[in-house]
Order: sequence, then structure tokens, then C-alpha cells
Amino acid sequence: MHHEIKHKAEIVKNYGDIPKISCYPGRMNQVYLNLLVNSAQAIKEKGIITISTRRVNDRIVIEFKDNGVGIARKDLSRIFDPGFTTKGVGIGTGLGLSICYRIIQDHHGEIKAESEPGKGTKFTITLPVNLEGIIGNGANSGGNKD
Repeated sequence: MHHEIKHKAEIVKNYGDIPKISCYPGRMNQVYLNLLVNSAQAIKEKGIITISTRRVNDRIVIEFKDNGVGIARKDLSRIFDPGFTTKGVGIGTGLGLSICYRIIQDHHGEIKAESEPGKGTKFTITLPVNLEGIIGNGANSGGNKD
């Protein structure tokens, strides 16, 4: 991913003090990668992508914010719909954000988007600190947690 972003955007990391949580790391990496790719594609020249994390009570909050072209208000309510894309023909399938949405739901979390055309977009993910307690040991199956 670095080679795709390095000429388009500076990545600013504002990582807060958060605990390790149970999750499906491969699936969460898919979410992070998709959000980074979308941000890079939304930046026309040189931009900034900010990744922030923090804990709020019993939740972890992860934000991806860019200063790209943004998303029109009329499209915001549809961006998580399978097949919907604002990128145009041949650029995207419209499945990335719907997959992200499903992965976050599977983690008993939420993903929301805020955007303003010409100013950029922010995706906010919230995840429970105690996922194992919520779903039993399902998030720990196969030893694939972090």
C-alpha cells in the first residue's frame, strides 16, 4: 500500500492508548486497506490521510480522514450499499465499502461516514473492547486474534 500512497498523500498517525482487543485481524486489515485505497483515490494531487485511534468507555474508535474530493450529501446514505460507487466506470466495483460494513457488523461495531465535497471524508469505526464477552469465544476461534 505504501507505494500507492507515497506520492499522493502523507499519512498522519494519531494513535491513542487503546487496549488489544479480540478481532479477526485479517478481516480488519481488509477494512483498513480499503479505506486507505479509497482515501488515496479521492486525493487528486497531494493530500493528507489521518488515522486516529482512541478509547471511549467500552469502545475503541478508529478514524480515517482525508482531504480528498469528498462525497456528495445525496450519495452518503448509499455508500455502504453493494454495487454503489461514486468512482465511475472501470475504477471500482462498489463492493469495498459494503464489505467493510459487513466486517464491522460481524465485529459488533459500527462504521459511519461524514463528508463534504471539496473538503474530504472521515470514516469512523467503533468496536467493542470486549468482543469475546459479547459473542463467547467465537472471535478467538482458530487462534486468529490480536
